[in-house]
Amino acid sequence: MFTHGTMDAHETFDPLVPFFVDAGYRTVTWDLPGHGASSSGGLDFSVPGAAADLLALLDGLGVERAVLVGHSLGGYVSQKAAIRAPGRVLALALIGATSLTLKPPVLPMAVMRLSAPLLRLVPKRLVRRRVPVHSTCSSGARDHLRQAGRHVSDGTLVHAWGAVVDAVRHIDPRRRLRVPTLVCRGEHDTTGIIATAAPDWARLHRLVRYHVIPGAGHLAHRDNPAGTARALPAFLRDPRAVVQTRRPAHTVVL
Repeated sequence: MFTHGTMDAHETFDPLVPFFVDAGYRTVTWDLPGHGASSSGGLDFSVPGAAADLLALLDGLGVERAVLVGHSLGGYVSQKAAIRAPGRVLALALIGATSLTLKPPVLPMAVMRLSAPLLRLVPKRLVRRRVPVHSTCSSGARDHLRQAGRHVSDGTLVHAWGAVVDAVRHIDPRRRLRVPTLVCRGEHDTTGIIATAAPDWARLHRLVRYHVIPGAGHLAHRDNPAGTARALPAFLRDPRAVVQTRRPAHTVVL
């Protein structure tokens, strides 16, 4: 189950999906509320609400257990689903996201808290220009993000980022992700504290592995699809992340 990030849509995983279909996995991509073809729900967006939607999609598809792959915002939604229903999750693969079980340092957390109200004041046309440039290393990935961002309203953009900040603010350090987890970061991803927090997460938890995707930015799976695709199946073949392959099929849920 692939879940995209802010200002993006399910098509972001199109370059990645064929690798998994060829390997025998059934794949599902979907649009978060307020993104892509899911135009409703963006103004009351929350990470727990999106996680509930994700689990409901699994129910609707008749899928008892799945591997959750999430990029950025989708990484937090996937984690929340795994915390809420660990028995439904075989493994987690997160791209460009930090932990929802480890509190960030005080200063980065303060900056995050300030960023949410500031985003309301910044001209959104400036945000839409800067995010694709800051998040990518390739023109193809940049063009994709610009196109996908056109379907996301200014209100959804603000609420989605606020939802991430809220999820991180309310981390309960007593909780643990009890499923095998791969944390991936693009080599050139300078977003927030990902570059330092991701390897620390792997160092502190035995079920977490860390992988750097070469030549990639925050949108690593678009900058380097082949490199991302090599990392994930290798992790899923690990004895700690025993995953049974299914009949190949690619399903898009809108």
